[in-house]
Formats: sequence, structure tokens, C-alpha cells
Amino acid sequence: MKQLLFDFLFGGGVSKSSPNSTKGLKEHGFLKPSLHSAQEPGVSLTSNIAYRLERAKRKTIGFIVNEHGLTVRAPRWVSREEIETLIHAKEAWIQKKLAQFTLWQAQTHSAKIEFVDGVRLPYLGGSVQICLDPSATDVKMIDGQLVLNLPLDADSVHIRELAQRWFKNEAKRYLGARLVQMASVAEVEFDSWKLSSAQKRWGCCTSARTIRLNWKLIHLAPELIDYVVAHELAHLNEMNHGPKFWAEVERLCPQFQDRRRRLKEIYISQLPF
Repeated sequence: MKQLLFDFLFGGGVSKSSPNSTKGLKEHGFLKPSLHSAQEPGVSLTSNIAYRLERAKRKTIGFIVNEHGLTVRAPRWVSREEIETLIHAKEAWIQKKLAQFTLWQAQTHSAKIEFVDGVRLPYLGGSVQICLDPSATDVKMIDGQLVLNLPLDADSVHIRELAQRWFKNEAKRYLGARLVQMASVAEVEFDSWKLSSAQKRWGCCTSARTIRLNWKLIHLAPELIDYVVAHELAHLNEMNHGPKFWAEVERLCPQFQDRRRRLKEIYISQLPF
């Protein structure tokens, strides 16, 4: 089952090494939560919010909102009193995210794409219309229409498969070109890059200097793609999310804050395919 995770970490007052520091926290939704955890049984209830507590090998407290409601991931040394104090402090944010997730579920359920002749699919911030043409010899883009060489009575499975193949090929072409161009302008080098089909990450950069970009980025506006590319290129010099990293992101993408905010409102599982 697909699920959407919001993983925003709040370290004020809970950092073991520096109780008043929030430095070094993960600040974006690209990463999965740690899998090394031991869940405490049952659901706890503060005065206003029910939550599930998981103990994890981490230095900060994490809030995750998904179809199960609120899950709190915390180090074993943090008391429940400290956790609930933080929940109270962030209550407005939590309630907002719970409401957003409920709305997202409703929208996703009602916006299922039916792959038929004439359906429009998002492409680079705009859209293309699927057009079935049995006389076509190949799949091609013509005047904003994605022409598929399929019979007019083709079933949705074949339409989906052929369209997805084109979108993946287009992602490889477009994302690869932007990555090379932006790396050249930034004067940084990566060893290799690959398409990703991750459900929770737009991109990642490994210590081996391999960059992975989610192929579904091809559905998004070019400026959002550029932000993700800039984010991963910045990791080539800074494998963290500290001040130097964000300064590098800003150097590569001066408007990154607005683009980052917009990207947080787009969920991978809402996109076609």
C-alpha cells in the first residue's frame, strides 16, 4: 500500500549532545525515516492529539503523519513528558498536517487517472494529451499530443504501459541533460547518475558520487526539477544538511526556498503511473 510520510524533525530541548541546538537536523521530506526502531505498544493520547510512539536510534524527535495518524519517533533516552511537551508546542503544525493528509487522501481517491484516448497527463508543469493512432509507426509528441501507435480500442493497460515507457525515456533525456548542464555551471563533477522509482524520495546522492533522480520528476515544472538537481549536486561537496549545504544549494538555485516549499506540496504517489 502506498503511503505518504511527512518527516519533519524538531530538536529543540531534546538533543543529547546539545540540549538547545537544532543544528544538523533533517529539514526536508526526501528521506525515509530510519528503519532501526522498536515500537512501544499502544497509542498514547495527549489532551488533544492521539499518537503512536516508536523508539529509534536517532538524536532528535521526528513527527510522521500518515494513514495511521501521528507517529512520534524518539531516542530511547527522551521521556514521554518531553515528547508530549514538544507535541503541545507543535500542535498547530500537527493538526494542519493531519488535515492536509486527509484532504490528500480524498483528492487522490477521486483523481485516479483512467488511461483512455484523450486523457491528459502532467508533463514539465503543463500537460500532454494521449492520442491513439493505429497508423502511427512509433510513439511521438506532436503539437502537445502524445501519439501512441495503438488501435482506437486499445485497453487501458496497454495505453498505460506505452505512455509510461515514453515518460521514462523522456525523463532520462531531460533529467540527464539538466544534470550535466547544471553540474557544468556549478563546476562540480558526479561519477554517474540513474533514474529512480522511489516512492518517497525525489532524489539522492551517494558517497560514491552517484546521483539518483526520480523519473516522475518529468511531470513537474522545470524550476522544481532544477531545485532537486541543485539539491543533489550540493551533496557532492556537503553530505549533510548543515549551513554550508544550504549555502551551496542557494548558490546553484537562488530561488530554492520557494521551490522547496512548492515541492513539499506535491506527493509522488499523487502522480500518474
